[in-house]
Amino acid sequence: MKNLTIRKNLCAQIVHDLGRQILGGEIQPGQAIPNESVLCERMGVSRTVIREAVKSLAAKGLIRSRAKLGTTVLPSVSWNFLDPDVLEWQAQTDVDGRLLRHLTQFRLGLEPAAAAFAAQCASDDQLQTIRDAFQAMEGAVENAEDFLVADLRFHTSILHATGNPFFSPVANVIRAALKSSIRVTNRQSAENRKSIPLHHSVMQAIWDRDSVAADHAMRTLLGDARARIQKAGGGKRPSTLLPNPQPESSVQSHE
Repeated sequence: MKNLTIRKNLCAQIVHDLGRQILGGEIQPGQAIPNESVLCERMGVSRTVIREAVKSLAAKGLIRSRAKLGTTVLPSVSWNFLDPDVLEWQAQTDVDGRLLRHLTQFRLGLEPAAAAFAAQCASDDQLQTIRDAFQAMEGAVENAEDFLVADLRFHTSILHATGNPFFSPVANVIRAALKSSIRVTNRQSAENRKSIPLHHSVMQAIWDRDSVAADHAMRTLLGDARARIQKAGGGKRPSTLLPNPQPESSVQSHE
């Protein structure tokens, strides 16, 4: 069992190292990664470990192995950007704020609809979970780490409350966005307090079963987050993002 644990740890480290190189552009799409013998010598591991690492990276859509052609990096359109490791590697190599812009754009395109669906579909227990997460945010405004945890719980609870399982993987995107946002804005307790009323509006609209209001409240909340990111210098190309939220929701009914 000890040897198996060591092998898994070594495999995870190699996956991490190669993943960072791919996401960081050190190994470009179409290029081959070093062959097994080179990787074994360079990293001091067995061929078994290397093969496990290659399988893991292939499962994330980053590489493909072919007989006689070796293992090459796939085009970025094949990468599983919702994979938590891929998101983390992107965040670690995001030097110009592009990832944060893309994450914010993606959230603006998806979370308002999720809030609208949650307003119509959430069970009583799910409504309470959303309220509990909001109350945890209220109690954690002075602690950045605790506030982040509660904020993530709030947004993921809304995704789960849609009743649509395809919304759930978006939790990885939100986690990466919140972490990246904090690195850019150096968020303080005063900003946490300012966001509380915006989160309350989202929660109340969902509790009231008002899908239009929930959609609009979430757009307003995310628009505020985008404005803070741009002010802090993390949104250098605002024209690439969605337009500012409008009073009227585009989600009129989900029945």
